[in-house]
Amino acid sequence: MSLAVRNGKAFIGGSFVSKDILLAGGKIAKIGTNLKGDENVDASGMLVLPGLIDPHVHLREPGDTYKEDFTTGSRAAIAGGFTTVIDMPNNKIPTITAGRLKEKEKLAKNASCDVLFHFGGTDTNFDEVRTANPHSLKLYLGKTTGELMLRDPSSMQRHFAAFPKDRPVVLHACGHETDEAKGLEQTHSNIEAALSAARALGRRVHIAHVSTESEILLAKKYSGCTVEVAPHHLFLSKKDMARLGPYGRVYPALRSEQKRIKLWSALHLANCIAADHAPHTIEDKEAGAAGFPGLETSLALMLDACGKGLLGLPWVVRAMSDNVAKTFNLPDRGRLEAGCRGDVTIADQKAAWKVDGSELQTKCRWSPFDGMRLKGKVESVIRDGKIVYEEGQFF
Repeated sequence: MSLAVRNGKAFIGGSFVSKDILLAGGKIAKIGTNLKGDENVDASGMLVLPGLIDPHVHLREPGDTYKEDFTTGSRAAIAGGFTTVIDMPNNKIPTITAGRLKEKEKLAKNASCDVLFHFGGTDTNFDEVRTANPHSLKLYLGKTTGELMLRDPSSMQRHFAAFPKDRPVVLHACGHETDEAKGLEQTHSNIEAALSAARALGRRVHIAHVSTESEILLAKKYSGCTVEVAPHHLFLSKKDMARLGPYGRVYPALRSEQKRIKLWSALHLANCIAADHAPHTIEDKEAGAAGFPGLETSLALMLDACGKGLLGLPWVVRAMSDNVAKTFNLPDRGRLEAGCRGDVTIADQKAAWKVDGSELQTKCRWSPFDGMRLKGKVESVIRDGKIVYEEGQFF
C-alpha cells in the first residue's frame, strides 16, 4: 500500500515548495508533482514537514509511571508532531546498566512513536557503558533528579575518552539553583571544564537545556559542541511565577525577563529545540517537583512565534528535525527525501487554539501554557508511511 501527501507546502532542501510526497514500504518513495497513492491525503493550505524529533524527554517508565509512561508519553509526542523522541536516563530506576536499557527498549516496543534512549554515565559504570554500547551517553555535571550527578572530577574525562567519538555525549551542566547568579556561574564553570576536556580529546558534546545567551555564546566557542533550547525558556520567565506558583518550578529555573529576551538574540546559534518534557502530577507539583510537560506545545509555540515574525520558519523546522537527526546520528530521519523514513508531520500554521491541559494526551493533564492562545497546530502525523494521527484521533 502506498500513501501520497498532496497539494501541501513541503519543506524540502531548506525551503517550502509545492511538492507531493509518495510513501511506500515505510519510506519516502518519491517526491514530485501530481503523485497519487493507494491512499491520498490532501494537505492543501498545510505545511508538510519531516516527522519531528525531540532529543530530550522524560517518559518516566519504569519507576514513575503514575506521572507518565510510554503509552501516554508517545501519544503526547505524536499529537505534538514528533515521530521520534529520545528518552533521558534519570528515571527513579535509572538507565545505567545494559540490562536496564534492554528493559526500557522492551517496554517501549509498542509506543506510538519511535522511542530511543540516552544512557546515563556514573562514577563507576564504565564497563556497563561498554557492554550496553548505547547510541548516546548523558553525563550529569550538576544535581538532577535521582543520583546520577558525577562526583569524581575524573569521571567525565574517563567517559569522554572511552565513549566512541562519533557518538554524542549529552551534558547536563546546570544545578539546582537557589541563587540565579551563583547557579549560572557554576553552569559556566561546568561548561568550560567540559569543553576543555572535549577539545583535548576531539570529541563531540551536546549541552542540554541551555537557558541563557551567555551559555550559548560560551558553548559555541568550541566547534564540536551543539546546544538545545527548550521553548519554556523562550516564552516564560520569572514574571510568570506569580501566575504559575509551584507549577513554575523547573530545572534550569525560569530566568529573569531580561535574560529571556537576551536568549532570543542568540537563538540563531542554537542547534536544536527540545521540549525537556518532564511531566509531574498536580499533587507532585504542589509538593515542589520541578519540570514541565512540553511535547504537545513545542511546535505550536514555535509556529506562533513564526507567525508573529519573531523567527524564520525554515530555521524552526530544521531545529526540530534535520539538525536533531544530524546531532544524534539519525541519517534516515529529519528530512523529506527519497529513501528516508516515511515520517511526515502535517501542520496548519493558521489554526488558532487555546491550550487546555485537561485536553492533552500527557498523563499529568496540565501545562505551564494553560490558557495561552496560539496559532499553529498539528493536523496529521504519518509514521512509517501510515497515518497514525489525524484531527485529534489516533489510528
